[in-house]
Amino acid sequence: MNKPFNDEPVKTLVPKLLKKDGTLLDLRLRYIGDEGLRELCGMEELRNLRELNLERNEITGKGMKFLAESKVITGLTALHLERNAVGDEGAKVIAQGANFSSLNFLNLWKNDIGPAGAGELAQSLHLSNLNSLDLAQNKIGDEGAKALAETLTLTHLKYLDVYGNGITAEGQNLLKNAEPFAKIPHLTVA
Repeated sequence: MNKPFNDEPVKTLVPKLLKKDGTLLDLRLRYIGDEGLRELCGMEELRNLRELNLERNEITGKGMKFLAESKVITGLTALHLERNAVGDEGAKVIAQGANFSSLNFLNLWKNDIGPAGAGELAQSLHLSNLNSLDLAQNKIGDEGAKALAETLTLTHLKYLDVYGNGITAEGQNLLKNAEPFAKIPHLTVA
């Protein structure tokens, strides 16, 4: 794995970057990869973790499975995954994972998520508490936009960004006029 900004192992990074109260860990641009995430998921000092920033860490769907199955990190309220490669597989893992049921903020910007992944997120019973969902710069297209527009569970969103997803004017209108999003304060479709 190419680690342009980090050559420290996770066991060294966590004590340095974990907030004193144990609720916030910012590992953005640390390139820990799936194996680093696996190690992270077993660290007892992360039992009170509420916000995890994994921006640009080369995380894939495999890494998301480690997080979904963690016995330690179970109460996240904010998860930053922008600029990774979780794909449809990772979106499905998030959508079906009970460990993600406390999330109110989820950033999946630029993660190679397609219509199938958007559909999984839209149908997720575990993500019903989300207030903010960023899916910008993925590839959900009109099919993914339709799935989001038909959601029965993402009804508490105050922020939704699907910019740069190849959504046509028809798909954009579908989102803008969908009942769950008609009055959303921050909806970015184009």
